[in-house]
Amino acid sequence: MKFTFSKPQSDNELISAIIRGDVNAYEQLFVRYYPTLLHFIRGMLKDDHMSEDIAQNIFMKLWIHREKLDSSQSVKNYLFVLAKHEIYNIFKAKRTTMLSLLPQLSDRDIADRASSVEEQYNYVELNALLMQGISKMPPQRQLIFRMSRYEHLSNREIAERLGLSVRTVDKHIELALKDLYSTLC
Repeated sequence: MKFTFSKPQSDNELISAIIRGDVNAYEQLFVRYYPTLLHFIRGMLKDDHMSEDIAQNIFMKLWIHREKLDSSQSVKNYLFVLAKHEIYNIFKAKRTTMLSLLPQLSDRDIADRASSVEEQYNYVELNALLMQGISKMPPQRQLIFRMSRYEHLSNREIAERLGLSVRTVDKHIELALKDLYSTLC
């Protein structure tokens, strides 16, 4: 779809017209900024479909909340701030999902638990981050954490195998989880 317009208007003129409900001004603004905004969002998310949805939602929000716009402010900055907030919310939701999966994750669970492609991707991505975080732990903490989460041994069984107190094992697992939490956040 190609739009043709009469004389090019400044951003401030377009925003003033949009505030009054001028659909033509909205279309001009869309044509002016949508490609740049979409390119920015794609660069952050690396997902074409999600990027298009977000860019369209941003312009929809612009129209819905047009009465709140300020024609003296930069519309380009406003659009990019909205995009940053949307991207942040997506990353925050993804992090929350990953953190909620952390306690029950093990290698053999990935295939069993992930029913959709997106869930499988989340598990694989989380597992890669976990392996990276675990590899940074002190050797004994790594060993105890792997025995607990991947071999599914109780803290008492780990303590007996390693000749440690149960309290020591508890503390290592607690510290391991804190380490992983800081790695993921």
